[in-house]
Amino acid sequence: MSEKTASTKVLSRHSRALVEWAVGLTFEDLPGDVVDRTKDFFVDWLGCAIAGREHISVKSMVEYAKAMGPVSGNCELVGFPDFRTSPAFAALVNAASSHVVEQDDLHNSSMMHPATIVFPTALAVAREVGASGKDFITACVVGYEFTCRTGEFLGKAHYEKFHTTATTGIIGAAAIAAYLLRLHVDQFESAIGTAGTQASGLWQFLTDATHAKQVHTAHACAGGVFSAYVAKSGLLGSVEILEGTRGMAATLGSEDPQPKYLDDALGQKWSVLGSSFKWHASCRHTHPSVDALIGLMKDEKLNHRDIESITSHTYKAAINVLSLSAAGQTVHQSKFSMGFVLAVAAKYGMARISDFTEDALLDSELRDLQSRVSMVLDPTIDAVFPEKWLGRLIVTTRDGRTLTRGVDVVKGDPEWPLTRGEIQSKAISLGKYGHVQDLDVFKRTIGRVWDLESQSPLDIFSFA
Repeated sequence: MSEKTASTKVLSRHSRALVEWAVGLTFEDLPGDVVDRTKDFFVDWLGCAIAGREHISVKSMVEYAKAMGPVSGNCELVGFPDFRTSPAFAALVNAASSHVVEQDDLHNSSMMHPATIVFPTALAVAREVGASGKDFITACVVGYEFTCRTGEFLGKAHYEKFHTTATTGIIGAAAIAAYLLRLHVDQFESAIGTAGTQASGLWQFLTDATHAKQVHTAHACAGGVFSAYVAKSGLLGSVEILEGTRGMAATLGSEDPQPKYLDDALGQKWSVLGSSFKWHASCRHTHPSVDALIGLMKDEKLNHRDIESITSHTYKAAINVLSLSAAGQTVHQSKFSMGFVLAVAAKYGMARISDFTEDALLDSELRDLQSRVSMVLDPTIDAVFPEKWLGRLIVTTRDGRTLTRGVDVVKGDPEWPLTRGEIQSKAISLGKYGHVQDLDVFKRTIGRVWDLESQSPLDIFSFA
């Protein structure tokens, strides 16, 4: 039996169906709302990448890229106009920078952040191969499907142990690169197999306020690019890396994986339409409570000094993640502290990127209110997670009142998406945070994204 025959003798029907669908997908197959939402999230991602470019984790990866990779190439590092490199290193750096400020998108039912994986990989490989705007958009849609469907397949038990953005992200990155490299079905499947065997991403970073979260996205994108390029050159990857007896579901904490999610309603259910924008600059698990608190305080005409205590009724995954960073010792960790985030929202009426600073960590009013916030597991809310990310607050006031507010939909969800005006406003705000030198040029770059499908080859960047 030949090596190739041995590797393809047993095929996973669901995984194979997803691969075959992706190989045959064209821009003309995409509904207009899918195209528009993909461009919306690209603008949103671009702002996040600029906002994170000065973080030490990103700068360290830029230095790594200069030391280890080519210092000239076709692929830009967003926010570093004087340095172009190879697809692997560009994807690595851009993925890290876009995951720093906690405002990149989230796909609810898969519990992962697709944009920080999809756009760095697609941009890097598209620039290398000279892809058109239409090809770029289609590859991004493929990436959303692979990352989000794999997250849905692996489920809540996987998320309890692994950072799903990292583990399913490398699958999506490999799929994007495979699509843009025009791999045939067997090569594409090998790319997915090689990606899956590298999948990892541990939650330990939340306990010690380190930079592993940026490493997760950086490695996922660079590893996905690697997986597709070596598949093109003949390296064989496992064909049942998702569903096999020693594959991802069996070994990475999935108690009841649902293979149907991998290929259910392909071409009818679009993952990009199920993704949420992040309006607040904090962990998405805090957003239901933030929206509930802001709404309650507005209706009751409260200010933060009127509040005696806050109890957040939430789901188990939120408690698991946010409890690890409850102290909020650093700016990044404070965005994963329910107490600190709600204190910020109570004091400022929102939770903007500019509200999470070193000075805020020293604010005695914020720290005092943070200490009077608690989380409680709500079985009703937990039962519908992750299909729905709900929250309910009980606020006691200093004058003895007990006030309750719940939310079913938060600002930025598919049921309440940001308008293009809000998306652009958010991106510009993030650009200011990232010290863009000429905001008018940045705005023109955003304008070119709205007309992305007319570009051939893809070419949108001209700001620093």
